[in-house]
Amino acid sequence: MKTKPDSKETSTPEFNEKQEVARLLDKNDIRLRFSRQLESLFLRSYAHHHRARMRVTLAIGLAIFLLAGVLDLQLGSAVRTELWLARYLLIAPFIAAALGIMFLVKRDAALQAVYTVAMVAAGLGTGLAVYIYPQAGAYNYALAPIIILFYVYVISGMRIGYGLPCALLVTSIFLAGALLSQQISAATLGMLVTQLAVVNLAGMYAGYRLEKAARRSFLHGRMVRLLSNEIVELAGVDELTGLANRRRMDGFYANTWARAQRDKVELTLMLVDVDYLQLLNEHLGRNIGDICLRKLGAVIQHYRKRPGDLAAYQEGGRFLVLLYACGERHGRTIAERLRQDIESLNLMNPASPAGWTVTVSIGVHTVIPTRNQSSASGLAVVETLLFLAKNRGRNCVVNDKDAASGDRVAMQDIESRADKTQLLPRSEAVGPV
Repeated sequence: MKTKPDSKETSTPEFNEKQEVARLLDKNDIRLRFSRQLESLFLRSYAHHHRARMRVTLAIGLAIFLLAGVLDLQLGSAVRTELWLARYLLIAPFIAAALGIMFLVKRDAALQAVYTVAMVAAGLGTGLAVYIYPQAGAYNYALAPIIILFYVYVISGMRIGYGLPCALLVTSIFLAGALLSQQISAATLGMLVTQLAVVNLAGMYAGYRLEKAARRSFLHGRMVRLLSNEIVELAGVDELTGLANRRRMDGFYANTWARAQRDKVELTLMLVDVDYLQLLNEHLGRNIGDICLRKLGAVIQHYRKRPGDLAAYQEGGRFLVLLYACGERHGRTIAERLRQDIESLNLMNPASPAGWTVTVSIGVHTVIPTRNQSSASGLAVVETLLFLAKNRGRNCVVNDKDAASGDRVAMQDIESRADKTQLLPRSEAVGPV
């Protein structure tokens, strides 16, 4: 049976997200890299929450870079012209292009890389300034790389893995411009190196602490989300069998029916009924009957293997199994395998007229829902197929083809039920399909 890949976030069976998040929070071991699966979730979350911040801070940085050209007014006309050409015709357009690209990209790695390029370009402007006019550059522009470093480590939202190489490259470019000018004294150069080294050390620590705080906040958020999902999940679980309860079944079934209508996909419904459960309860007591239902629920749960499938307990010894994108032949095979698995449990039912073990009867209906059919029509048909299975002696499986080749009266009943229900309004979905 071919199924469509699930588009939602999924993780490998070996990865237990809740266990991993709890371990990191308990040990207070917030490293700058998680396991592969958790790191992927963090990067996606980080990009989502910092995308706007990175765009805004880069736009502000571009404005500051443009306004800083006012400082060049104190210089000679020739030098001022050279600096303005570098600032407004070379560096500023490059940063503006990077800002435009940031509105197009969404992935964390792309955002971080584009921001890094923009900051390096700004650093190149400071290097050119100190190279073109070293005397004024050494003093008037020494503040520029410090501002850029502060931006990189604290303001921008860059992660330390990108921010640190970027900051070191900006520092190197500025010092290279000072060295290549060959007009800055050793004392001045030493002062610049000391200042930039101190700023880098402080920035590294600040950047590390900020990312560590971001990762801890992410872990707390994931834990809250996981626990909330568990609460919602438990609210829809039948306490006796561990399967979905009636309330959850109704919403899930309505959603899945509408989804199958939209995608024109086969949907298989299996209605499983415990044979002579009432006699078992009367003969051995309801506690034994509950134990029997609990064990049957554990078996049926194994047949829900995909996110689009559902195994639910209705009431009175009835279970509903919903298989998305499952054809008629495969659905019949699964139902027969389920019947055999339950019979092989050898659960005792001495009150059963058909034998000493607990058995089930199963009705199986496969349909590609059309727009004229309501979800109620599918349940009506599978109900009739279950009724036919019980009429045939119980402990058997009856699907659409079995009914077509057998009892004509039952077929007429099926058709009449479908006709009566297909004009009913579609069940409203509880949530998005």
